[in-house]
Amino acid sequence: MTTLKDETVVVIDHVIGDRGRLAVSLASAEIRLAATDGDRVIVRTPAGRNLPERVVVEPTENGLTIRESEPGLGFGRGRRVVQLEIQAPAQADVTIGTASGWLDAIGLHGDQRYRTVSGDTRLRDVAGAIELSTVSGDAQIDLSGPTDLSLKSVSGDATIRGGRLDALRVGTTSGDVRVDSPLAAATDNTIETLSGDVQLVAMSGMRVEARTVSGDLSTDLPHRSEGRMGRRTLIVGDGSVELAFRSVSGDLRILDGTRSAPTPPAAPAPPEPPFSSDIELADVDPATSSSPDREPAAVPPAASDPFETDRMTILRALERGELDVATAMDRLSALDEAPKPDPEHRR
Repeated sequence: MTTLKDETVVVIDHVIGDRGRLAVSLASAEIRLAATDGDRVIVRTPAGRNLPERVVVEPTENGLTIRESEPGLGFGRGRRVVQLEIQAPAQADVTIGTASGWLDAIGLHGDQRYRTVSGDTRLRDVAGAIELSTVSGDAQIDLSGPTDLSLKSVSGDATIRGGRLDALRVGTTSGDVRVDSPLAAATDNTIETLSGDVQLVAMSGMRVEARTVSGDLSTDLPHRSEGRMGRRTLIVGDGSVELAFRSVSGDLRILDGTRSAPTPPAAPAPPEPPFSSDIELADVDPATSSSPDREPAAVPPAASDPFETDRMTILRALERGELDVATAMDRLSALDEAPKPDPEHRR
C-alpha cells in the first residue's frame, strides 16, 4: 500500500468499493494519485487548505466525482491551482482530466483514463487498461504488469518501459516516443505519427507494415524488407508480432531488446514534483503557468504556392485531430501525384 504525506489534511473520505469509480475534472490542478488496498477514496490538501468554492464534490454509492462548477476545462481567469493528494483502490475505474498543471499517479491497475494539457504526466507501477492523452507535456509511463495502452501526444515526448504490452496504440504529432516494454500480443499494435520519431524494442519476431510520406524505417536486427518507398514491410525473425506504422515524416527504429543490459536493482522512487506556491492566477493564464518554456507544436505558415498551401491545410487538419494519419497520408499522396500546371500559369 502506498501512503501520502502526513502534513496534508483530509477533506474527503468516501467509500466507493474496491472497483468503484473516481473522476476528477479540473481546469488547473496539481495531483498526486496513489493506490491503496482499501475500498475508499481519501482526498487530502496540503497545508490544510479548503477546496476552492468553484470545485464541486459529488459522492455516489460506488463513486466520487470532483469537478469544476462550470462545465468543461476552460482556461478561465482568476482560478487558483487546485492541489490534491488522492488515495484510491488499486482496481478503481479512474478518470482524470486537467487543462494545466501536472499529474503523478502510482500503483493503479484498473481501467484508467488521463487527459492533460500543458503539464507533465508520470505514471508509475501501473497496469491494466490505460488511455493517456496529453498536449504540450511529457509523459513517463512505468508499467508493472500486462497493459492495454492507448497514448495520444501533441508536442510532448513519451517514454514507456517495464511490464508488458498486450496492445499498443500510439498517435503523436511532433513528440518523440520510446517504447522499452515488450509487445506481447500478435495483433492490435499501431503507431501513427506526424513528425515525431519512435524507438521500439523488439524482444521477439516482428512484422512492421509501414506507410510513410518521407519517414524512415530502420533496424540493426537481422531482417528482410519488402515493398517500396512509401509502402514497406519489414520482417524481423519470425514476424510473430504485427505492428502497423503510419507516418508523414517521423521515423521508426527497432532496437534489439534481447541485447539490452541486465535490469539494474530497483532504484529509489523519483522525487515527487513539488506543489507550486499558492498564487492567485488573476493575471496569469494557467495554460502557460505550469510549463512556461513549452510551446505548442506549430505548422509552418503556408507558402504562396497553391500546392504548398493545400499541403499545409492537410497538415494543420491532422494536427488539430480533424484527420487521422492514414487519411492525411492518402490526401498528401494524391496531392503529390496530381499534375502540376506550368509555373507560368500559377501567377
